[in-house]
Amino acid sequence: MKKLFENKYIVIAARTVLGAVFMYASFDKMANPEAFANIVDNYHLLPYQLVNALAIFLPWLEFITGLFLITGKWVKASLLIYNVLLVVFIIALSQALIRGLDISCGCFSVNPSTTSEVWLRIIEDIILLFFSFMLYKYSKDEINVSNEKEIENKYFINQTN
Repeated sequence: MKKLFENKYIVIAARTVLGAVFMYASFDKMANPEAFANIVDNYHLLPYQLVNALAIFLPWLEFITGLFLITGKWVKASLLIYNVLLVVFIIALSQALIRGLDISCGCFSVNPSTTSEVWLRIIEDIILLFFSFMLYKYSKDEINVSNEKEIENKYFINQTN
């Protein structure tokens, strides 16, 4: 598994897919924050005072995280945020399923008539979490990569003198 996630083409493809999923999920939420706030409120997890703030902040966090994954900037930090968000989403969806709440998950659409199988979204999120976690675990930290190159350059310079 490690070799698979060390292949740069697989890593780029996986980052692009993960980033595109979050970016796509954010578009309708950013365009309709009031409808998204209603969906968040239907989960009955947050105090009413926090619902609006989350409905405005979360789509932008998803969008920026996805954008950074696609562009390759701050990959480790973006993957960490991605993993945390997916765990939160899985918990929120699971509690809604267990409590028997008949809700639209709000994952990709804020249209209240859009019905989704909550258990299917949980499975999708678990799959995304697996790939995101594996990328986080096996991808090289940008800081360490630049430090390694700097050390190699110093070694090369010292060898030529």
